Amino acid sequence: MTDVQRVGIVANPTILTAAAVTAEVEALLHAAGVTTIDCPNSLDPQVWTVEDDLDLIFAFGGDGTILRAARIAAPLQVPLLGINLGRVGFLSELGPEVVQERIPQVLAGHYWVERRSMLHAELWRDGARIHQFDALNDVVASRASLSRVVDCTLMVNGQKVTTYVADGVILATPTGSTAYSMAAGGPILHPELRCIVVTPIAPYLTIIHSLILPDDSQIELDITTDDAAFLTVDGQQHVALADGDAIRITTSPTPSLFARLQPRSYFAATLTSRLQRKDG
Repeated sequence: MTDVQRVGIVANPTILTAAAVTAEVEALLHAAGVTTIDCPNSLDPQVWTVEDDLDLIFAFGGDGTILRAARIAAPLQVPLLGINLGRVGFLSELGPEVVQERIPQVLAGHYWVERRSMLHAELWRDGARIHQFDALNDVVASRASLSRVVDCTLMVNGQKVTTYVADGVILATPTGSTAYSMAAGGPILHPELRCIVVTPIAPYLTIIHSLILPDDSQIELDITTDDAAFLTVDGQQHVALADGDAIRITTSPTPSLFARLQPRSYFAATLTSRLQRKDG
């Protein structure tokens, strides 16, 4: 009898090796008496409920697959184990070459749980909430590729901080600090910190470039634009923005949980190697 009895499976069907690796792992799980439940290929985060009684969720793919899986797993408060089949694998825990030897350790419950904060974003228009999202990496308000800059007025706890005239503004978690926010000049933060990073994209004449705020901050971006602009969540969900829209950001009450087999010092020890893109 293992400590892990029911496992959800999220796999990226666009990766050529995903089907074979997933089938191999599912066979190992079934041989150990573990029930697996496959996730449909959908962006809908509500594919499972607490009644599914999952102990773990395995994600097979790159970081994009794990971002999607995190939005599924967080509301259930089920730990996520990433198996890297992509190029970067910054969020993953295992490579496919070691899965077979590490599965017994996972099933015995010999892992620790890392808690990473997520963002909750709401898009308000004309006094009504029209969309809401959760994000593990970031929420971005930006111009379209050929549009002019957008004006984004940053409000924190009801107080105006500044108006960015820029290509856009990134609101990131510590997890997202190593993604788009870092590329735009933001700081790298340890993933278990609880805070929100605000980083403008190519701002024009601003003295505030990157701002780190407490995780209990109530943040609002007020959008002024006369051209095409978009709200993007984790680089995967996109909504058109209109002049006068407001994006309200808070820390989600449910963090993302990651099952880790590496030492707790892994982040600092592997940071440089994980940031290097692996081609091929």
